[in-house]
Amino acid sequence: MWKSSLQAVGQTLWSLPIDRSTAPQPTVHGAGNSPAAIQHARPGRDNRIDTLRGLLLVIMTIDHLGGPLYAISYSPLGFVTAAEGFVFLSGYMFALAYVLRAPDLRTLRRTSIRRAALIYRYYIAALGLLVGLTWLFPRLGVYWHLGGTMHHPWVWNLLSFAMVNQPAYFDILPMYVVFVLVTPFAVMGIRRGYTWLVAAMSIGTWALGSLLHPSESLTALLTGDYRAGHFNLLCWQLLWMLGLMLGCYRDTVRRALGRVPRSAWLALLVFLGALCLARHDLLSIGLSAQDPALDSTKMGWLRLFDTLGLLLLTAGLLRFASRTARVPWLDYLGRSSIQVFTFQVLLVYLDMGIGFRLDELGSPALHVVYTLACVLTLTLPAFLHHRRRLRVRA
Repeated sequence: MWKSSLQAVGQTLWSLPIDRSTAPQPTVHGAGNSPAAIQHARPGRDNRIDTLRGLLLVIMTIDHLGGPLYAISYSPLGFVTAAEGFVFLSGYMFALAYVLRAPDLRTLRRTSIRRAALIYRYYIAALGLLVGLTWLFPRLGVYWHLGGTMHHPWVWNLLSFAMVNQPAYFDILPMYVVFVLVTPFAVMGIRRGYTWLVAAMSIGTWALGSLLHPSESLTALLTGDYRAGHFNLLCWQLLWMLGLMLGCYRDTVRRALGRVPRSAWLALLVFLGALCLARHDLLSIGLSAQDPALDSTKMGWLRLFDTLGLLLLTAGLLRFASRTARVPWLDYLGRSSIQVFTFQVLLVYLDMGIGFRLDELGSPALHVVYTLACVLTLTLPAFLHHRRRLRVRA
């Protein structure tokens, strides 16, 4: 039963390009046909995914701020953080919002370049603001660990704006820029029926990442206050690509999940439960948190399986909720994920000069109130973004 069920799911996934009802359709050129005349899938907004992204943004903010709530929010379900889910869901939503709506690859390339440019502008704006404040008030460089902008102004700033040197908490935005720019090439393979090859290349790149960290290789040649970034993009691209591919074939994947037997879900729960217990030192699996298999920078193999297992379980549970189901505030944040994420980076830098003073007061309750107040401020960038979109539409 196990073997036949797994074969059915595998066969469904690998035969995706043949499923014309859900697969992205290539543009048909010929007499009477133009890109504008081709009918393409235009999926509506999935409020469930936006709500999840909003929740992950809140969790990441709490994780970055630290304090008493950190012990609850950081990796509560196993060796997985909010960042893994956020990257996966971003790839998934990119497929729904841009890939399935693009009539041809040329349009998708233009859209991807515009989206990457938008993300890069937010990255530059946030980094430029912090660098400017450091030059105006040099003492801030001590709190923010941005002394490199003063000690090595030309090289440090050039490498930072080139996304090679990545100050703390500026890891994800540069990854997004690269992932979005690479996406049209992956979609080209998917639309031509080579989904298996795209997946194989992504897995191979992940394996290569265990041997090479591209930014680290460059910054290691320099002396000074340089940071390669926590996330190895060669490894983390696998989560984006998986989200992208599953987003392209959302309906087919949903049907495949519906055929997974209960015994398989039970086995998955046992696997995830064991890793959750191990994460909280309630069960020994013979691996420490520092083991390469659980490494977060290079997305170790066991950490990857833990992440995919939780994502699969989440997908299974979402089948029982309507696409319109949402938590309004979290959905509101999730619809402005880039703006909210950039704001929380600035918020965390502001906290570097405040949070330790709260710790000195020794009041956990006060720190909890402070953290929740910071989290509520995430509403501001979402509000400004939505207001700007309404003005543009008007």
